[in-house]
Amino acid sequence: MFLNSKFIIDGIPQELTPAEILASVSEKAPESVDEGGTVLDESLDPPPGSICLDPSGTDGYLKSVLSVGPQASVPFADSCTRSRIAYALIDTMWRSGNFKLDDLPLTAKWHFNPDRVGDMAAFYRSVEAAADYIDNLRLSLRRYTCEPGDFDVQFATPFSGAPLLVDDLLHPDSRSWVVYVPFDTSDYRLGGSMLARSLGLKGGTAPQVTDGDYLMDCFEVVRELAEDGVLLSASTVGEGGLYTALHRMTRGGIGTVADISGIMQACGESDQVRILFSEVPGAIVQIRDMDFDYIDAELLLQDVAFFPLGHPSPDGRIHLEASAKTGIQTILESLMQNAEGED
Repeated sequence: MFLNSKFIIDGIPQELTPAEILASVSEKAPESVDEGGTVLDESLDPPPGSICLDPSGTDGYLKSVLSVGPQASVPFADSCTRSRIAYALIDTMWRSGNFKLDDLPLTAKWHFNPDRVGDMAAFYRSVEAAADYIDNLRLSLRRYTCEPGDFDVQFATPFSGAPLLVDDLLHPDSRSWVVYVPFDTSDYRLGGSMLARSLGLKGGTAPQVTDGDYLMDCFEVVRELAEDGVLLSASTVGEGGLYTALHRMTRGGIGTVADISGIMQACGESDQVRILFSEVPGAIVQIRDMDFDYIDAELLLQDVAFFPLGHPSPDGRIHLEASAKTGIQTILESLMQNAEGED
């Protein structure tokens, strides 16, 4: 379905057909192929900008996100596609099976409406992004299909439906640590996110998600921790972002402290809403206190950044703590407090 068609987007003829682009990473061609033709469409990407929201509305934003389902973003089809690939791979880490990242060929399913402006341009940009990112990850595309519907793209691995190896709910160990591990070095942005879509916000910029080498490093070390039984629980940070992933982990009645100050300081980010709802691929893992130093060493050995958020709490709630203070500000305040009352 349009795989062999020539595309003209925003008046510019594209050099390759979707089938030719995907051939570079595909194990075999699809069983049925269309006869081709020409597709004319225009992209709907908004001008670069920034989405800024009131940090006091965090709980309301979460309810808004939970009220909508995941859907690929037409304006940010390329970023969304790379993110969806990363989510599928991270989700697989929590599954039973004997595999490494190299053993995970992907399957893809695209939906689009050829009669709606922007869908075909989004499909083409999504195909380009998928082929490029899959190649960067040194993976392959086992098969792919195209079906009618609202624009969307979904990816899976051979182990996507396997039983869970790691629990997806927080354990009631008050001394254990809840740790956030981002799987990409992208900036935290809200364009194309479930939060933006649920609020009807169409502008902004999206996380770029292009650092395949970093994802591979993260996958290797975190998957090894999962196989070794070091992780008490884990969740993929994907659609809905960090706060939504934390919410999923509290469904069993165990809450947690979530101090995102370290993330904000490390990223130079003053907007906590971006940290909480930006859809940068990543993982939340729960580890025993006695394993903290071991995991610290393992992650540092692979140059993988991680952020301890806090400990579980028995009340089932997420206790959010956030500060945009820099490390220098924190040190100066500490010195000033210690100096009070001295001669």
